[in-house]
Amino acid sequence: MKRRTKILATLGPASREPAVLDALIAAGLDAVRLNFSHGTHEAHAETYQRVREASARQGREVAVLQDLQGPKIRLGKIDGEIKVETGSKLVITTRKIIGKAGENVVPTDYELLASDVEIGMKILLDEGRVAVIVRGVDGQDVMTEVTDGGLLVSNKGLSVPGATLTAAAMTDKDRIDVEFGLKLGVDYVALSFVRRPSDVEDLRRVMVDRGRVVPIIAKIEKPQAVDAIDEIVAIADGVMVARGDLAIESSLEMIPAHQKRIISRANQQGKLVVTATQMLESMTDNPLPTRAEVTDVANAILDGTDVVMLSGETAVGKHPVETVRRMASIAEVTERTLYPFDREIHPAPNPADHDCFARVNARIAARAARETGAAAILAFTDSGATARLLSDERPRAPIIAFTREHATLRRLALYWGVHPFAMTTGASATELAERAEKFVVENRWAAPGEPLVFVFGAHLVPGADCSVSLKRIT
Repeated sequence: MKRRTKILATLGPASREPAVLDALIAAGLDAVRLNFSHGTHEAHAETYQRVREASARQGREVAVLQDLQGPKIRLGKIDGEIKVETGSKLVITTRKIIGKAGENVVPTDYELLASDVEIGMKILLDEGRVAVIVRGVDGQDVMTEVTDGGLLVSNKGLSVPGATLTAAAMTDKDRIDVEFGLKLGVDYVALSFVRRPSDVEDLRRVMVDRGRVVPIIAKIEKPQAVDAIDEIVAIADGVMVARGDLAIESSLEMIPAHQKRIISRANQQGKLVVTATQMLESMTDNPLPTRAEVTDVANAILDGTDVVMLSGETAVGKHPVETVRRMASIAEVTERTLYPFDREIHPAPNPADHDCFARVNARIAARAARETGAAAILAFTDSGATARLLSDERPRAPIIAFTREHATLRRLALYWGVHPFAMTTGASATELAERAEKFVVENRWAAPGEPLVFVFGAHLVPGADCSVSLKRIT
């Protein structure tokens, strides 16, 4: 049985060498994440090229996702470390200073902090390891009381749960980075700290101005984004359940509810959804995951996620290849033993929708595959829309997608249940079907006597949105 759930892994010092990339792809990697919160453009360009070369060597398409840093608020420069005691006073300032032990004053790079916070608000430092309460504001200084003490060092994160910060979702750095990424050839762009649909529209306008538009994955890591999830899902091409910052901004206890709601909303609208953060965190240091982590990955798959993501596990971990191999194994076993294939995860197509006919045909194709026991669904697509609609139906039969568009070929690598392959141009639908039938037999996707379902996109069927046909292999 071929795995349907896709694996996205963050690349870093532990995983960017050519031999490791080869092993990662062989282990089941479907896409890579380039984290633009770290590294130079030169380093990312080199990593990107290595991914493309490894993909060619392994004979498997690998999608590349650029993850923008966004307005990540951090502490500034601290000389060494500062120990703050519970019950003590701490000043967080936007003044250009260096924090020093014994002074209990630390700088932040967020210049609007003093105007955005209110008395009584909680501020979390270093992912919540240190917590303070705002007691007052004096010019550029935010006066706080420490409720959970600890150690503070340079550049650790700062968050204000519940506050509506003035900072836009896309910074000047992000604009420079996305222009670089588009020129480089990335297949997806993930936008950090999305709060509203207009944040996604702002990024898309930048892409239009730069002359290349790729799918946008909105990272859901703010309570405001959860509240506006339906509107954000509608405007984005996909969403990411970014559980790390979401847990800090809302609460740990709400993460399961948020995850299920976000995945459900994305499924209902037929949008890509990625589940991320600490999925196999213990494998950063250990060769085996915890039982809880295995269950977490399986539950995300059963919730309906398209993609499961690895972060530090593959970027800096000791066992990047084994981590991908283990995640692939968890997905395969979960799908084989528990997955509710062919479930209706979104409403019946609305006749008013522009893709209504194509969506109906995708549903017909999935049902035909189920009722005939088809070995595979063969989809022919230029834009990738036909394969995406089939993926939405969650069929048991693998979706073999053929496209003549190279950009589409790589993007398809992230679609649930879709296995992308290049097809030649200039052939009729009949000729393409014959070639595809021969291909799936030669590559052991199907055997003589088994039925196949063929789905042709509008580009191959003049006057129609989509065409479905059935054939038994001779």
